[in-house]
Amino acid sequence: MKLEIAHARCGYPGHPVVTDISFSVASGEAVYLLGPNGSGKTTLFKTVLGLLPRQGGSVLIDGKDTASWPRQRVARKLAYVPQAHTPPFPFTVRDVVLMARTAHLGMFGMPSRRDAAIAEEAIDALGLSALAGARYTEISGGERQLVLIARAVAQETEFLVLDEPTSNLDFGNQVKLLRIIRALVQRGFGLLVTTHLPDHAFLCASRVALLHRGTLMAQGKPEEVLSEARLQETYGIQLKIAEVEPGLRVCVPVLN
Repeated sequence: MKLEIAHARCGYPGHPVVTDISFSVASGEAVYLLGPNGSGKTTLFKTVLGLLPRQGGSVLIDGKDTASWPRQRVARKLAYVPQAHTPPFPFTVRDVVLMARTAHLGMFGMPSRRDAAIAEEAIDALGLSALAGARYTEISGGERQLVLIARAVAQETEFLVLDEPTSNLDFGNQVKLLRIIRALVQRGFGLLVTTHLPDHAFLCASRVALLHRGTLMAQGKPEEVLSEARLQETYGIQLKIAEVEPGLRVCVPVLN
């Protein structure tokens, strides 16, 4: 299974943001998008998900253009985890995760025991069992982020779209989430992830795409694309990339 973005043009009426972007995500790999604020990452995601109308190009899943697909069909293929989420009602964590199953129900359908079991499995996989009965409005922002990822897993799609999933997490939970991303790839999910942290891409990405000013600067393996020169040009800072042991690279800013 493959998600393909072909010559995509994305933006808002009278305000193009992304032009002529092409890349793909296959089952069993994580593709990371990097780029400074305003480079178009979130706009591109919303267009891929059908939340914004395309201004051009194609989004294909297994060779089929999704332009005319109803929302539910898209939701059975793509699950989305936003950067932030403001909870409107005090649902329990269990209920929030169970809501993912609506993608597989009819208009008046009710979750079955199987749906409940799938939700519980996702909660357990994210280490949230102790919070399952807690009110979603009363847990921390980092915990809510993990709940949203559990909800995406419970949606049982081929692809997960994660917009800066570690942005609200402390260091320990960031490491936990990176392990979860690796595990999801091993389970056969295709992941499309944005991050501002090259280190996370070095650790988890099968491939990376580097966005700059609404265009695709480069794509390929992390060690090939995320060079000091490219990152310095993209972010406008001085930095060094060090290999602390074979296959393990870190990106360090130069502050003087």
